[in-house]
Amino acid sequence: MSHAHPEPRVPSTAGGQVPTPRESGQGNEGTERLPAQRTAPEPPRTQRLPSLVAMVLFGVLCLGGFGYTLLNFTGAIRVFTAEAVVSMILLAGVGVLGFWILRRIRPVRAPSLTFSLLALIWGMTGAIGLALVANHQLISAWSRAGGLEFGSAWGAALTAPINEELLKVTGVVLIAVIAPRAVRGPIDGFIMGALVGLGFQLVEDLTYALNMITMQGATEGMASVVQTLFLRVGLTGLGSHWAMSAVAGTAIGLLAAAAWRPGARRGVGALLLLLLAMGVHWFFDSPLMGNLLGILVKTLAVFLAAVLVYFVARHAYRGRVRQSLAEQGEELGIRRSSAVALANRHGRRNELSRVAHPERPAVRARQEQMVAAAEDRASEYRG
Repeated sequence: MSHAHPEPRVPSTAGGQVPTPRESGQGNEGTERLPAQRTAPEPPRTQRLPSLVAMVLFGVLCLGGFGYTLLNFTGAIRVFTAEAVVSMILLAGVGVLGFWILRRIRPVRAPSLTFSLLALIWGMTGAIGLALVANHQLISAWSRAGGLEFGSAWGAALTAPINEELLKVTGVVLIAVIAPRAVRGPIDGFIMGALVGLGFQLVEDLTYALNMITMQGATEGMASVVQTLFLRVGLTGLGSHWAMSAVAGTAIGLLAAAAWRPGARRGVGALLLLLLAMGVHWFFDSPLMGNLLGILVKTLAVFLAAVLVYFVARHAYRGRVRQSLAEQGEELGIRRSSAVALANRHGRRNELSRVAHPERPAVRARQEQMVAAAEDRASEYRG
């Protein structure tokens, strides 16, 4: 890989400012374009059909899942209205914080707000509703095959990892088909999967809180709600559905990066990631290590699996973005350090702070152009 000169080639790069590209001599001075910037061709109608079908399917399944979930818990919400409202308020706060954090940890730039919300909605409606149906059927099958005692002990561990992980990650697949630029690689799959899992967890926590009220005799409803949310948010929240789905979503990102035609290496990698998500889910739901220490160990195992996958995907992605920015910097005559600094939010703010206030809007826009071009290039590296 070639390297940029240690000093800028044109005077306008002083202070971290992104310069106008050198003139090409073809009369383009008034409409400069970054060397890496391309105008994406309009997709033909035959390529829009899968997106439209996925969009319709996404909407139908979300509506169906929401309706089925509401049908199952309307009675409990009507009877325990105050407890349900308190649970929703507390979980809404958790959801807002989790949504902000998960979008924030995407390197370089935050993901699309629209598709982040769609991922959250899928988890809260389509995935949870379909899981209620599928889990009931499969748990019943385990009980019939192994007896009630076996089904009670192992039913959740043998059911949820299969049904729930596949149903949650289906939302990532649909979003990737609806908007290919929303899931262009493993890091996007990780974030979208995590957001799906967050939505799933929020609704599941609500249903658990309502069920706990009944299981404890409905004598201290608020106490049951607080106990449930402390256990599922405070104690095990770090290793909950967001982490499992993030790992599975990374597998979808691997496949999407290869335009759904992966080679053997990428296909095996995606399969292993999906199996890892199912495996940690199985461990978390299994009756093994059922005491408090065991619960903490399980939570930590799920969390560490997600963290490991995240840092591997993040390192690879940021490396490709930095490489692209360095190449753009060389073409534009920017110091390598100034160009590569644009790969993170702090670096962009730092470079912008060196520019005079009147020039900052234009420089900020040029930074965004460079970063967008770098992310486009990064998504083309198929290694």
